[in-house]
Amino acid sequence: MAKAPFIAGTAGILLLLGLLTGYHGSVAWTNAILFASLLAFIVKLGLALWIYFRNPSSNVNRSFAVVFLGQAVWDLGKFVMWLLPDASTALIWAKVSYTGYIISVFFLLSFVWAYLKKKSYFTTVPGKVGLYTPMVLLLLALWLTDLVIADLVPPGALAYGFGIELWDYTFGPVYNYFFLWFQIIPFIYAFVLFVFKYFMTTRLDKKKQLMYLVIGSAFPIMLGIPTGVILPAMGVALPPHNNILSLIMSVFIAIGIIKYKFLAIQPVGETIVPGRKLDHQLAKEYEIDFGHSYFIKHEKSSEIAHKVLLTHLYKKRYGLIITAHNPSTIRHEYGIETTPIVWMTDTETEHLSVDPIDIEQLYETIRLFVKQVPNSIVLLDGLQFLITHNNFSKIIHFIRQVKSMVAHSDDCFIVTKGALQLSAKDERLLESEMITLPRAKLAKERAKAKQAVAKKRNYIIVGHNPLAQSIINEFEQRCIRPTIIEKGEVLVHYPKGAVNMIKGDPLSRKVLEHAGIEKSNTVVLITLEDDSEIILCINKIRQLSDEVKIITNIHNPDFIPIAMKAGANKVIPSSSIGGRMISLALTSPDIVRWVMDATTLSERGLELAEIKVDRRTPFLGKTIKEADSQLGKAGNVIAIKNIDGLKLIPDDSYKTKEGDKLILVMNFELLPKGKDLQERLKNLFACKRRKSRR
Repeated sequence: MAKAPFIAGTAGILLLLGLLTGYHGSVAWTNAILFASLLAFIVKLGLALWIYFRNPSSNVNRSFAVVFLGQAVWDLGKFVMWLLPDASTALIWAKVSYTGYIISVFFLLSFVWAYLKKKSYFTTVPGKVGLYTPMVLLLLALWLTDLVIADLVPPGALAYGFGIELWDYTFGPVYNYFFLWFQIIPFIYAFVLFVFKYFMTTRLDKKKQLMYLVIGSAFPIMLGIPTGVILPAMGVALPPHNNILSLIMSVFIAIGIIKYKFLAIQPVGETIVPGRKLDHQLAKEYEIDFGHSYFIKHEKSSEIAHKVLLTHLYKKRYGLIITAHNPSTIRHEYGIETTPIVWMTDTETEHLSVDPIDIEQLYETIRLFVKQVPNSIVLLDGLQFLITHNNFSKIIHFIRQVKSMVAHSDDCFIVTKGALQLSAKDERLLESEMITLPRAKLAKERAKAKQAVAKKRNYIIVGHNPLAQSIINEFEQRCIRPTIIEKGEVLVHYPKGAVNMIKGDPLSRKVLEHAGIEKSNTVVLITLEDDSEIILCINKIRQLSDEVKIITNIHNPDFIPIAMKAGANKVIPSSSIGGRMISLALTSPDIVRWVMDATTLSERGLELAEIKVDRRTPFLGKTIKEADSQLGKAGNVIAIKNIDGLKLIPDDSYKTKEGDKLILVMNFELLPKGKDLQERLKNLFACKRRKSRR
């Protein structure tokens, strides 16, 4: 990529030289100068836009774009000025040209500070005001007075030689006594800083990057200042040539930026230190495989990740660490000697570094590294730091990109949780993108939790059908052994100990008592096909116990109030979201989980709700994040159903469209009170609740 602007610039310069040497006569030379100015405009504009759109959030990219966009305007203004025969119109374009030039000179300082990550008074808000105030005053003087450009010298009045006849500037006192000499300062300052950094840095890659900037900034200083400032001040007029010098400068600096942007890190194998103790047991617990991405969810995730990585580095695998911590500290604490470490920081440092807001550079750094080495391991330690400087949605997109990349390149990507604090929804989304570690430990914890749940509650499923099968499969994953009551034959074979099967009439008092209906903390899930039988079953259960919790589904909405009156704690109407979610459980068992959680939701005053997005709802065209914000503490969007199907934990950036159906967990008592939006929400949900109770 670095070769493209270089080739374009070189080709243009060679073409220009060909014109200058291949033709003779005043017209040819004049046309050559016009062509050079137009070429400089096109190349600079292209470079400015290309660099900017590579990553608009980068300070380096933005400042480069401003500098060379200003330079491009300078070249365009001169080109048009030289073409025009009318003095008054040409003067306007002369001022346009110097507008671009003045802006580029002042913003050159910002580019230098951004590139070198230098902090100074002028990078603060008051400092920027002090720096750019003279620029604004100069621009006002340029357009409102003749203190900067007083007039134009007509073609032929200056003896350029070669028969060249072009308009030239007549400068005013502000230019001659201030800007003429001030403009030298930013160029010399940039050149000196780049040279100083070149000799001070010990990093060979940084020296290569800086070499382009040193060469680029040298052209306007070594050649431009003597020929464009000093000699004209002494009365010596040379043919216009500064656009060629600034064109060469822009090409070299663009190459330097590209090399700065995408750190071409040389993979280095870890130095093996004899006798160093490695935590192989920890590596076994946090086992990783290539082609996958992992999320270490532990309070000491950073320590664990580095220790696990070190065991793999000692197996002669290559690694790359991207961290929010000082690399020197990382090397000292974990004994990592030579493996490259990139520091996410916005301050000047001798270490390999990347600005935390420069996600594109971060991605390209990883891409170029894994491209060089198969079966390499990339460790990202500092997720909280990245999210703080960007936003969660942007970082999730970045993680998805890297995840896809390592899957195709057969590398490994490890992300640590560290001090990351997220909402439950965002954390679930993050975990869904990667494999959570440690798997063995989490499995044990889940097994204990499931066994605890199994001991706490007595689950009875009344009726056996595909819906009951889906619930039983989910129970099996949760180590819950339910009791099944079915009067017909059960042809499905379940693993030994998975269920307790009772053959009998679920409306029989004796059968219900045998199932343990009177045990404390009993939950009954009724999956019968006939609504009248369901209601009779609810009545029978309530005659035996007031404590038991009953969850049932109802096919006819008219029977919902009857089922509730009969004593059901939770009625899931087949015509509403509950019924649809249960039917989806045949192919998506996770959705059934809310059935088990429904009792907990009820205890907390929460309900499931479905809202169809249309012009009456306040959610049309809103992102999921905006919808959650509108709901406040009263609710949260947990899923969205559209033409693509049901998506659990939808992306915050998804914009709702007409016809979408939002699935929410709601506490209707917490709906905000007030006018406009709050009142519309309250009326909307009140209407939905009335319909669901009919």
